Amino acid sequence: MRNIILGQVETYTATPNVWSFKKVEDIVNGFNLRLTNMAGGFPFEFNDTTWKDSERLYLCGEYSNDTDRHRQIQQALLDYTSGYAAKRFGKARYRKEVREDFPSFRLQWMLFCVWQKCKGNSDFRELLLSIPEYVTLVENTTTDKWESATIWGCKNPELHNQRVNLEKALTTQHQGMNRKELDNLINIETNKVCEVGEWKGQNNIGKILMICRDCIAEGMEPTIDYELLRSANIHLLGQKLTF
Repeated sequence: MRNIILGQVETYTATPNVWSFKKVEDIVNGFNLRLTNMAGGFPFEFNDTTWKDSERLYLCGEYSNDTDRHRQIQQALLDYTSGYAAKRFGKARYRKEVREDFPSFRLQWMLFCVWQKCKGNSDFRELLLSIPEYVTLVENTTTDKWESATIWGCKNPELHNQRVNLEKALTTQHQGMNRKELDNLINIETNKVCEVGEWKGQNNIGKILMICRDCIAEGMEPTIDYELLRSANIHLLGQKLTF
């Protein structure tokens, strides 16, 4: 089991063993890294509710006080067509109503949410197990402007610039190719550029995925701070979670 510390800033030298992901279409070394919380196709059951993605379960934690208003917001998040829509539009709409103490337990809540997806969806478990043990997973948040970009992921501007230049070159070189084929080619070829610069950030999403992968492989439960989560008095769709 790797020694992974959540909440700690990391610097990873960019090497072929560091696999970065951002979009659900990302293909790295032949693997479609559909690892973001917003990726659909991995529904799971938790607390008598079917969650279409782990993003909305996590977002509901931001609005988890025992109030009618927070229950209404949670239901609204569930009603969005996708986790991406819930994050993009829901967070903007309800930003001022997030629990003030949410940062104090968000890392453990995220670990809990991703673990529920692991337990509840065999396809996601298989995806994680298919990734070689030696790989370091990094969420690429280089171009993200939101305040927590380096909390959940890492930035590598030097690598990003090289990939952008390659994308421009490929677009010019393959002007006659249809858009779908070109996008797939750009995806594969730009992700091959991996040995440039350094990744810097807390990378908590990458770390949580690696923790879950290791636990699945070893038949263990991750070390989740349930005492902290219980003390947060998290309410979900009208029920208090007891963990």
